[in-house]
Amino acid sequence: MKPSFIPVLSFLLPLAISCTAFGQTPIRVEVPEIVAEVNGDKINRNSLAAECLQLHGADVLQELIGNTLIRLECEKQKITITAVEINEEILRQAQAVNLDSETLLQTIQEQRGMSPEQYRQDVVWRLVALKKLAAQRFVITDEELQREYEKNYGSAVRVRQIVLATQAEAEAVLAAVKQNPETFASVAKNHSIDPVTQPLGGILHPIRRHSYNPDVEQILFALKPGDISPVIDFPLGHFSIYKCEEHLQPHEVDLAAVRQQLRLQLQNAKLPQIANEVFRDLQSRAQVQIVFDEPALYQRYPGVAALLNGLPAISQQELADACVRKHGKEVLGDMINRRIVEQACRREGIMITEQDIDKEIQEMAIKYLPLLPNGAPDVNLWLRRAMEESGLSEPMYRKNVIVPVLSLKRLTRAQTTVTEEEIRLAFEANYGQKVRCLAIFFNANDQRRAMEVWNMANQHKTEESFGDLAARYSFHPESRLGKGVIPPIARHCGNPELENVAFSLKPGELSHIIQVDDYLVILYCLGYVDPLPVSIDEVKVDLFAHIFERKQQMIVARHFEKLREQAVIDNYLTRESQNSAVERAMRNETTPQR
Repeated sequence: MKPSFIPVLSFLLPLAISCTAFGQTPIRVEVPEIVAEVNGDKINRNSLAAECLQLHGADVLQELIGNTLIRLECEKQKITITAVEINEEILRQAQAVNLDSETLLQTIQEQRGMSPEQYRQDVVWRLVALKKLAAQRFVITDEELQREYEKNYGSAVRVRQIVLATQAEAEAVLAAVKQNPETFASVAKNHSIDPVTQPLGGILHPIRRHSYNPDVEQILFALKPGDISPVIDFPLGHFSIYKCEEHLQPHEVDLAAVRQQLRLQLQNAKLPQIANEVFRDLQSRAQVQIVFDEPALYQRYPGVAALLNGLPAISQQELADACVRKHGKEVLGDMINRRIVEQACRREGIMITEQDIDKEIQEMAIKYLPLLPNGAPDVNLWLRRAMEESGLSEPMYRKNVIVPVLSLKRLTRAQTTVTEEEIRLAFEANYGQKVRCLAIFFNANDQRRAMEVWNMANQHKTEESFGDLAARYSFHPESRLGKGVIPPIARHCGNPELENVAFSLKPGELSHIIQVDDYLVILYCLGYVDPLPVSIDEVKVDLFAHIFERKQQMIVARHFEKLREQAVIDNYLTRESQNSAVERAMRNETTPQR
């Protein structure tokens, strides 16, 4: 749970985002006094820092403590981390995914919102430091080197595989390919469910020793060219058959010539475990006392976020800087969105009270949780689950989640209506007649395979035969594992073409190939489920509530999008503007003059 106590914010003035990768020049990016304006309302940097601290302070503090422990140990052992070492590590990471360093850093910035400087100092510095601290613990034996040598340069076996969903099917296929071994590749193409090797006739990359499942490896290396393995049951619920194509001789590479390269590979493989051991050792030897979210301690140590071995180690200023640097843009975006909603409520004279918030939480607990033995809603359990899922403290959950949702509901209450026709359709969908079908799903691009399977299904129109085809060919894992079983199909559930075809079938009939969104479907009708013996009046209240909630969610989303589109926003932290004079000025600067 994130802390709800935030000390006096006087230390935040003036706030600047700074980060020191120890041994390097600190990055310092000034944060403006006003970080954003929303329809003329200003959001200042202190408000942003306070929000970041409440949401992320505890987690960021743990990172800072970890980095401090690593830095102190590096100083103790006289270990320095140079810019060259950091650049070399980035290059190594980039080459591992076939990129150059610049592209890797750009990808990280796009996907994780972390600037190259942040990545260097928050991630790479820590990794290089732990590597150097762990160097003395790296012990690589001759036996390990020999295994790594065999894994990279030793003999290999080239095999084909057929992967199947059930053991019964695998045994049947095994019997067939043993009678006609030359058909193994074509059987793999037509029957294997492995998406990678199936189009290639089941061929795998050559398998070297110590690179595969040890038990399977032993079986494969014992096979002679042309031999076929027994059915092998894998833990993930599939069954494989292998055929040996050939044995490959070892590469003629002298172990001494590649010893250093192999040692480096082993070091990289062992690094995560050993680095974790080093870090746990540093933690066990340190006495860390968190001041940040303890009001009593903060009175004794004003301006301090954490003590290390009884001495101030991390200041509140450092923690605030790190929080804004890591999470400021994301948090500011949420603050801007909430400000837009708050402004709309002010215009409409809508006030959200603590009682309103309590009532909304109670309604959620009633809707999604069983009642307590005394018939009351289990509010405490709801809050506990909500806080665990969101990672927020209760005050932040109430302010950042419940208040905006409740505000938007109030803003759109008059727009949400439910008609009698909508209630009738919902009644038919939930309580009306349904069709029981088996289904085989295909990727939308696999029209040829769908037609082949449809022809096979059309030759033997039985439930058992169709189920076997579903287990063998269905693109959808649940349909494949369940031999085509799907939930009964009802009317008015969002797939009118599928529903119309299903309701047109008689028991034992096969549908044509139906396109639904990004996949193709073949249905086999098992029969019909009678409507439930209930009248529309008996369930009208529940249906109304369900439809109202679903429509309200859509209307709320659209209303917020409209408020957001119409808002005048200047985000000075991201340098982005919308509908503002700043945006128009920037647009004019980039528009060629005639």
